[in-house]
Amino acid sequence: MGEGRHGEQAGMRGGIQDAMGRVRRTAPRGGAAWAPSALAVLALLVAAPIIAVFAGAVAPFGEALGETSAATQRHVWSVNGPRYLTATISLCLLVAVGATVIGAGAALLVALTDFPGRRIFAVALALPFAIPAYVAAYAYGDVFGPFGPIAALLGPELVRAGALPEIRSLPGAAFVLALASYPYVYLAMRASLSARSGAYLEAARSLGAAPLSASLRILLAAGRPALVGGLALALMETAADYGVADYFGVPTLSVGIFRTWYGLGDLAAATQLAAGLFLAVLLLVVMEEAGRRGGAADAARTHRARRRLRLSPAHAALAILACAAPVTLGFAVPVGVLLAAMEPGSSLGAARGLGAAALNTGAVALAGAAAATLAALVLAYAGRTARGGAAKLFLRIATFGYAVPGAVIAIGVLALTAGLARAPGAVWISGAGGIGVLLYAYVARFLTAGYNTAAGGLAQIDPQTDAAAKSLGAGAGRILLSLHWPLARGAVLAGAAIVAIDIAKELPATLLLRPFNFETLSTHIYRLASDERLGDAAPAALILIGVSLIPATLLSLAGGPIGRRGAAPAADS
Repeated sequence: MGEGRHGEQAGMRGGIQDAMGRVRRTAPRGGAAWAPSALAVLALLVAAPIIAVFAGAVAPFGEALGETSAATQRHVWSVNGPRYLTATISLCLLVAVGATVIGAGAALLVALTDFPGRRIFAVALALPFAIPAYVAAYAYGDVFGPFGPIAALLGPELVRAGALPEIRSLPGAAFVLALASYPYVYLAMRASLSARSGAYLEAARSLGAAPLSASLRILLAAGRPALVGGLALALMETAADYGVADYFGVPTLSVGIFRTWYGLGDLAAATQLAAGLFLAVLLLVVMEEAGRRGGAADAARTHRARRRLRLSPAHAALAILACAAPVTLGFAVPVGVLLAAMEPGSSLGAARGLGAAALNTGAVALAGAAAATLAALVLAYAGRTARGGAAKLFLRIATFGYAVPGAVIAIGVLALTAGLARAPGAVWISGAGGIGVLLYAYVARFLTAGYNTAAGGLAQIDPQTDAAAKSLGAGAGRILLSLHWPLARGAVLAGAAIVAIDIAKELPATLLLRPFNFETLSTHIYRLASDERLGDAAPAALILIGVSLIPATLLSLAGGPIGRRGAAPAADS
């Protein structure tokens, strides 16, 4: 019986292999007929807000709202524009230094050395990813406030003498954003260093190089593309930030967009600032892609298991301190402040507001994630089958939204809907905003996150398998449900979860596009914390942090091997 069953299975495998061979010999090379059209439509939907931004940016002064608008725009560009640009560049430079020192230094310690607690820190160093930057800003605003723990530690006399550090400043914003964004550099560098062969270090050590010198001059230099790529992502988040800069009083381009739209009511001037912010982020995207192109793989014959450098007790203590500091400052302190600020007897109105914000957040996160996942699946299937340069260009445009700041997307959507509302026969556009417009902005912004995971899941399936199934009489629906969905289900659902969490945390686009009196958790936190009601905002902030812990932990676990390898002899340097 066993031999018969094994023979039958072997025969089935042979038949499938024969069918696959015939399909490979006869299958056409072209993609599905619908794929180019699908790519073009999705690319247009994602690019439409950006096109609207640049269309408004090149419009002559005064064209939108007359001479009043012209005066407003001239004032914005001659007086406020240089200030916004200077503050944005200064903030990015400070964050670049902080994120590089913290992220690259922690990656070197975790990937190359062995010290007590290393495996715990390897995961914990990514935890600041779970703290929205604006939440950390509110927490540190309370810590360094006139009634906070630092003021209590210094005493009233020193506080009156001006000894209390001013956290609401450009350096304070850079401090918070560096803690929130260094995991980009850390994860990229750790993955790069973990993948490098130990033969490099052994060769350098054999030539007399000290361990630290060999690590900095060889592995750190070889990991330059990862460093540049991670730093570019950190600076994209910095340039796009609104909550931290607004709360700390730093006049960045993102803050300028809000002030121009809400304070001056001039969409044309806000659109021009949005175009400037988009160009700044575009430079960072080019920087990130250039960094990735500079990567080089180890030759197969050079791969050798690397032995981590075992640190002496004194240096191990310094390594523990260096790894514990960013985790403490970037995660433990904000969470501790929020827990301490919670008031058990909070007002009924605050509880009711939290419940409504949570329900609204769940509704838009689920709806936005469903729409983005559906579009991502269409995009992934189209990208899987389409061929040619045009298809690749459309795919690149359709997946560019994740790099665009939320404020730019929101201003583009506002300009787009305003332009459509003025078109003949499109009066209905003026009343079609609200949740639909907000969801459209979410899909344009976060489609890439869903696409990356969906495309990764579909990449497990050989395209020739589809053709073989069709040759055996299976229809498209059966192939999708019986073959593709079981294999790609985990990746697709993971992508949907990531999109939902990103939507829940999104602040700038939600503030600009939400309907009147519509609160999400992010806007609920922003409103209460801006009014110095951190105790009422704390429950919503902790909910966001708890939800965000899931992707932060998964990213850290996927960032490279963290298991203990053989350790080299103790060294003092």
